[in-house]
Amino acid sequence: MSSSERKTEDLLDRLILDVKAFVLLHGSDAELKAKLERKLKDSQDESIRRFVNALQVGANPEPGRLFAIALGELTLASFLVVAGILILVPIVVGINTPAALVQYFAARAYGSIGASPFGQYVSFVQFAVGTLLMLSAFYSLRHGALHLKEMGLSIKSGET
Repeated sequence: MSSSERKTEDLLDRLILDVKAFVLLHGSDAELKAKLERKLKDSQDESIRRFVNALQVGANPEPGRLFAIALGELTLASFLVVAGILILVPIVVGINTPAALVQYFAARAYGSIGASPFGQYVSFVQFAVGTLLMLSAFYSLRHGALHLKEMGLSIKSGET
């Protein structure tokens, strides 16, 4: 074994011991992950980025694909926001009877709801669906932002 290989092995052994000590010092995985992401993943140092990329399993998706995924998620989120708003507006405005909902949306779409025994639950179901659509929109926005961040596009507020 050459001198440089021996030094490399010694460095790797020390690195492994340091990693073990670091893991033992942090009780929770969430805290450990947050600190690692802050120091390693978000690092601007090229050597650290190369090290992190060498550790990652699997291929890094190309930026064009990440951008397309993010764009699709943002589009989906916008549709979900519009649908959620359309469903939540009657509840917010105060339409809480099946007859008023039938008048609001159209007699053909909800014609059978007013006469059904489930008519009293229409407002609750409508609110739940609208809320679910809005939460799905925010979740899609979050994923889109994460894909954009992976691609290297991020907005850092408060920095000059």
